[in-house]
Amino acid sequence: SSDVCSSDLRGGAAALSRRRWVVASQSDGAASDPEELTAALSTALASAGLPERLHPHLSMLLAQRGLSDPVAARRFLDTRDATLHDPALLPDGAGLIARLRTAAAEGEPVLVVGDFDADGLTGAAILIRALRAAGGIAEGYIPQRDTDGHGIPEGAISAAVEDGVELLIAVDCGTADRARVEEARDKGILVGIVDHHAVPPEPAQGAWMVNPNRPDATYPFPKLAGSGLAFKIAQGILADHPDRRALLGELSVLAMIGGIADMVPVEDEFRVIVRSALKVLNGAGKVPLGVEALLRSAGAEAPHRVDVVGFTLSPRINSAGRLGDARPALELLTTDDPDEAAELAAQLEEINAERRSSSRDALDDARALLGLDGEHVATMDPDRAVVAPSLVAIRGGWSVGVLGLVAGRLAEEVGRPVLVAHQPEEGALRCSVRAPRGFSVAAALEGSSQMYLRYGGHDGAGGCSFAPEHWSEVVASLADAFSKQGATIEPTLEVDIELVAGALPLDDLATIVDALAPTGIGNPDPLFRLNAAALSSVRLVGDGRHARLTLDVGGVSAEGIAFGRPDAVDLAGATIDLVARVSRNTYRGRTRTELQVMDLRRSGEPG
Repeated sequence: SSDVCSSDLRGGAAALSRRRWVVASQSDGAASDPEELTAALSTALASAGLPERLHPHLSMLLAQRGLSDPVAARRFLDTRDATLHDPALLPDGAGLIARLRTAAAEGEPVLVVGDFDADGLTGAAILIRALRAAGGIAEGYIPQRDTDGHGIPEGAISAAVEDGVELLIAVDCGTADRARVEEARDKGILVGIVDHHAVPPEPAQGAWMVNPNRPDATYPFPKLAGSGLAFKIAQGILADHPDRRALLGELSVLAMIGGIADMVPVEDEFRVIVRSALKVLNGAGKVPLGVEALLRSAGAEAPHRVDVVGFTLSPRINSAGRLGDARPALELLTTDDPDEAAELAAQLEEINAERRSSSRDALDDARALLGLDGEHVATMDPDRAVVAPSLVAIRGGWSVGVLGLVAGRLAEEVGRPVLVAHQPEEGALRCSVRAPRGFSVAAALEGSSQMYLRYGGHDGAGGCSFAPEHWSEVVASLADAFSKQGATIEPTLEVDIELVAGALPLDDLATIVDALAPTGIGNPDPLFRLNAAALSSVRLVGDGRHARLTLDVGGVSAEGIAFGRPDAVDLAGATIDLVARVSRNTYRGRTRTELQVMDLRRSGEPG
């Protein structure tokens, strides 16, 4: 019933602060006991220069990541590993690379069409920069989120015809744009598609489709995002360029930003790309001027780690496309003029501040609509909100650019897939869908594709548009599809290592984290459960939304931040258990080890 579902939702949201803590078994991923595993991996750990006292904990973490084999562990820990796969292994990769090399050599203009998010923008920028470095002529075209939506926009075809361009490359889009690609072909324009989205039964018939999700693809690492695939094509374009290594180092920064923003697992060759990018960001190569300007305008300090993408770079790159025209972001990523870079970075800084405010207002409105704002659940509007055990769906007048942000945050809070729709006064609904780990949004959308005007997605994220009269039918279909996927809805925290607070100094825990770097999806920062820490004081920050904690961890004072946990003030002065990430952060030239507290409770409480 509706009442049961609504009550269930509130229970899921409340569980954000009462998530079940699941500690990984000491044998997870390991074929032997801890002592045997540590002995087997000791050479790999020693070669990485890691202190012996940390070996047992690192051995467990490596095993949990499927790296109990010493050879695999040694490669994982080797910061010099630079193995990249041959781009010719991508379907149509060799053909598209050859065609683009010819275009660059002959000065044939190329129009690169990207999407308006961080992955599409960085992917387009990578191909533009690579073609220009090879002596070619390349310009970009980015669709408008509000008027064009995802995919190759009609305006790109018109622009190509007007400028006499006969070669168009779509990055991070195009796989499902059958009609638009056919239109381009009818007008004498060859279309190359460099995309990672799910391939529908009747995909677009481009001259080349570089998509590792094609049924006939055999590429060794098919999880690259659009920007990563663009990097692979650039690798081929620049194969014999005298400055190839330096150029690819520069482009790896853009590929890292796009891939991290699109939740690509930091595994295999993407881990190599990310490692290269971080080295460049930290002084080992030339950083794209636009990225350098963004870091400077945001006040980000080196040494930079992967989280600089999520906290600093991708929000600013995304902001322009979320609230209006994404063109300034592409111009920033492709400019070689320092004055222009500084001006565009300042512009994106302003837009990002506006985006934060707009997102916060939309999230507050969505929570109120669902009755999750502390008021009685009866405030939920049944016409605009649907709550099922496997799906939460809401619609309203929010900006299209913040739908994904709202859906993502709500999915975290309620522990199940969330659809958030923009409902205009007339015309189609535009929707973003986000889901916790274990759900496939792409598969769920495919099941009701006949009702969509447009759709596409990945495992954890996707989008679609459809006529308002299909609202109930679409929501019911998606709820049924997600229900059949059988993923766990209960919010949990998966803890890697449990320790008594102070059993290992925080600096040692930070060293363990650094040994696993670069981290991200697929190779996450480990979560430590620290028991019996004294919570000395709590200070609310960020308009009272977040808690800044001062803790006594084994007799040593430590600082922590608990985002979205103002209720932490109720535990001030108590002895607590907590689950946290541990990291080294630099502020105003001072580096210190801090805790990002994911959850906390009074010591001894069950859960």
